[in-house]
Amino acid sequence: MKTIGIIGGMGPMATVDLMEKIIQETDAHEDQEHIPILVDNNTRIPDRTAAILGRGESPVPELLRSAKRLTEAGADFLIMGCNTAHYFLPAMLPHLTVPFLSIIDTAARFCQSQGFHKIGLLASAGTCKSGIYQKALQKAGISVLMPGREQESAIHNMIYEGVKAGKENYDTAAVECALASIKADGAEAFLLGCTEIPVAVRMYHIKGNFIDATDVLAKEAIRLAGAAIRA
Repeated sequence: MKTIGIIGGMGPMATVDLMEKIIQETDAHEDQEHIPILVDNNTRIPDRTAAILGRGESPVPELLRSAKRLTEAGADFLIMGCNTAHYFLPAMLPHLTVPFLSIIDTAARFCQSQGFHKIGLLASAGTCKSGIYQKALQKAGISVLMPGREQESAIHNMIYEGVKAGKENYDTAAVECALASIKADGAEAFLLGCTEIPVAVRMYHIKGNFIDATDVLAKEAIRLAGAAIRA
């Protein structure tokens, strides 16, 4: 099997969630049947949303350092446990020496394969502003419903003030109102377009018809590594 390299630390809990999903979804019955995984939990990577909004330094140099460490350690291909960081992927690709599997592209293909026509996007402010999911989903023939300004702030705050801050009793009432509003506008499902949001859904027991982009990426990484997905 191929070795997976995870560029992580964005944030640490999202990194653990991605690795855990790869392990849980792999059809393995003993240690030796699991996929080798290398993780660089690089918490020095500058905040991606701040960089996109023009309020912080570029994360590209640290992202490339992680990629280099993983490649030199033996990773056969790379993935990132952060949706927003994929905005910087075009700047990274010329410097990579192994293939890169994009969470954005895999999630868009999955939504298309499931026959969705209208998707609500739940993501950080940086991901929403970057347009990376909107472009990928529209290319796949899927309309994207974006949260309004207050709704986007509620979702963003849950990511940063809830999950990233490790707050277990975060009040998600504003987020749940946002979900109800987007669903009323015609969303058939919600794409969890930030790797902290699946963690938030689990931590705060949020209900909805969710498409977990992290889970989609984990399954595609399993296939690319040459293993089978657990039935």
